Amino acid sequence: MRRYAWQSDRAPRADATEGIHMTDEHAESAPALPLVVVLMATHNGAEFVEEQTRTILGQQGVEVRLVVSDDASTDATLEILRGFGDERIVILPPGRFGTPQANFLRLVRDADVSGAAAVALADQDDRWHLDRYQRQLALMAEHELDAISSSVTAYWVRPDGSERSEYLEKSQPQTELDYLLESAGPGCTFVLTPQLFAAVREVIEAHPLVDETVPHDWIVYAIARATDHRWRIDPTPTIDYRQHDSNATGANTGLRPALRRARRLASGDYRKQCASIATLAASLATGETKSRLERIAPLFQRSDFASRAALRRLVPELRREPAERRWLDLVLRLGLW
Repeated sequence: MRRYAWQSDRAPRADATEGIHMTDEHAESAPALPLVVVLMATHNGAEFVEEQTRTILGQQGVEVRLVVSDDASTDATLEILRGFGDERIVILPPGRFGTPQANFLRLVRDADVSGAAAVALADQDDRWHLDRYQRQLALMAEHELDAISSSVTAYWVRPDGSERSEYLEKSQPQTELDYLLESAGPGCTFVLTPQLFAAVREVIEAHPLVDETVPHDWIVYAIARATDHRWRIDPTPTIDYRQHDSNATGANTGLRPALRRARRLASGDYRKQCASIATLAASLATGETKSRLERIAPLFQRSDFASRAALRRLVPELRREPAERRWLDLVLRLGLW
């Protein structure tokens, strides 16, 4: 594994967890199915977490270990998870993290992923297709990938219990610099090789430029792309992506998300996050990629005409979706971002 100049020497991690750990006897008799370690962050998820967990534990063709980090839930979330009585569920000592991204970064740092053939992320409120990992692991092997994510089927439950669904495409062709402005789709579709996960963990544990205000999935994607890891976004949905009023992030459709994005642009928070990601990526990259990122990163830290003009020239490389490119070009031209 690559060692960085900023890397600190740390004592081995003590994985203090609640749950049943594999004994040597169990390890010797473990089935040949690949083990996927799933990292799930929870917070007051009692309404949905049971259904989500059943679709995780029911994955076909793989073994699963579900590692949970709970952020100070005051409802029955942990009681529901304990109620499964399943040794595949490991609950880390609960803490108070404040945001979903901080909770997920805690999982990246502390989860026991020993023996994993792959490491994945999970929200607390979706439904996974039961053949999800069979498909994703097969694609990773076929294309020699370091990571994979996918498009999703967003769905809304109506008051009468019926559902409305919509395909959300996340698989537009990746561009040279898309990771500076966006993630590879929802983090709950991510699957990483253990080697890439170890590299991500190394950065998140010790790198001084990791900004915990940035969404965790965007950080993971940026680390992977800046260090030349191979990532594919599959057009076939692997999850039903539940939409409700408590979503930390959700489907980017309709008036409400549009207003939320406009407020975010006006506040300057998104530009600051882009600057953080670009600076982190530049510190991790090598060769010409590093030199280019070092030139680009300062553009996000200014809002003058020259910096906006330079970013406009980069628009085709900064966003995957054509409509998003047009939107970005417009707000840069108008001086709104």
